[in-house]
Amino acid sequence: MNPTCPDYPNYPETVNELKIDVAGYTLAALRTQTSDPDTTGRHKLLCVHGWLDNAASFIPLMTCTASMQNADIVAIDLPGHGYSTTLGETGYPNFLELGLLLPQIVSALGWQQCHLIGHSLGANLALAAAVAAPQVFTSLVMLESLGPPVETSDKLPARLQKALHDRVDTKRFESRRFEHPGAAVSARLAATRMSKKAAELIIARQLESRDGGYVWRFDPRFRYASPFYLTEAHVESLLQSVEQPTLVVLADNGILSDKHLMEKRLGKLREHTVSTLSGNHHMHMDAPEEIIRLLNDHLSQQPSPSG
Repeated sequence: MNPTCPDYPNYPETVNELKIDVAGYTLAALRTQTSDPDTTGRHKLLCVHGWLDNAASFIPLMTCTASMQNADIVAIDLPGHGYSTTLGETGYPNFLELGLLLPQIVSALGWQQCHLIGHSLGANLALAAAVAAPQVFTSLVMLESLGPPVETSDKLPARLQKALHDRVDTKRFESRRFEHPGAAVSARLAATRMSKKAAELIIARQLESRDGGYVWRFDPRFRYASPFYLTEAHVESLLQSVEQPTLVVLADNGILSDKHLMEKRLGKLREHTVSTLSGNHHMHMDAPEEIIRLLNDHLSQQPSPSG
């Protein structure tokens, strides 16, 4: 990886760039490359990144010396992130709508079924997708998430007002201009607890050069206030509806601070394993060996892939 050249990041030879046309979007993705192009009989894993991240957040897993057993891994850039197309002129982020893209991505890849791995926002999308298409996703892995943030129904009027304000006053969401990629890395580290190495990896795919400097590549509408939050009853209903075996991996220094709420949500899952690792919200980037160990154990308990 070359963080000094964000328009053309250099990835290891074992990782290939991929383009997927789905529902009017052209989505960029990264895929593991092996010496044998025949992926029949391998576990297929679709990885979905978090808010304002991109597919590069899974490169540590895809290139770790502790190999994933018998796996074909695809990590996507969500619409409006990385090298994927934006949400379109009238589009706004909606995690339920984005979640419904995931089964369509599986079909576009030519897969019949796969395991679904999501980090943070990506885990929320994965939750929605697993419920919407249980026949497509054979298992669910949620990294640093157990469902989206919620609000009580009486908060909706104020949320609508804030959402409208953000859609009218858009100038404040325009990207800062950075003189060099290192300044963008510093800005990310000031806003998020994560290692510098992890920040550099994500930033290299999230910047574009413009007018002698660098600006964010992500769609600024992902920073607008959402007009609608689910209630806790909604989220519990989703969790109760998950049919797949589920692996939940949390960080002891992550963002899920309400332990009582997390225990309550865990109790809604029918079949699950939960592990807590030392680290921060991006622990899957900083400790890929531990994540791979958990994933290998999780996959070993699933049926052998048939195609």
